[in-house]
Amino acid sequence: MKIKLKTTLMGLVLVALAGCASGLSTEHFVKDQNWQGLGMQDGLRGLPSRSAEDLAKVATEYGNGQFQFLDYEQGYLEGLDEYCILSHAYQIGLEGIQYHGVCDSRPDGQQFRMEWQRGFNNYSPAGNGY
Repeated sequence: MKIKLKTTLMGLVLVALAGCASGLSTEHFVKDQNWQGLGMQDGLRGLPSRSAEDLAKVATEYGNGQFQFLDYEQGYLEGLDEYCILSHAYQIGLEGIQYHGVCDSRPDGQQFRMEWQRGFNNYSPAGNGY
């Protein structure tokens, strides 16, 4: 019982973290030259990794045109480490959050996808206040 409660609470924390991270704009991170933070946000949200070309575009649009790809990648992988926790997959699906396959190459990737799908199949927009 304690383990199940802990797992559920961790899932809710992950969803909350993803929601908080999504409140900060790409522009905010670029202007602060916080490429690691941008990567972390993308990873926590389960978004596909941005390419060097994508980062160059946002660096030109919001900053001085320079970006740190390795900092972005480090943050992205840290964010994915949090997002791809198997025990969170069901909750992510249950919240109606789309899955972009970012955990597929990880050891539990196929199981993560199956748990996410199980949660997504139970997702009810009406039941979530939408």
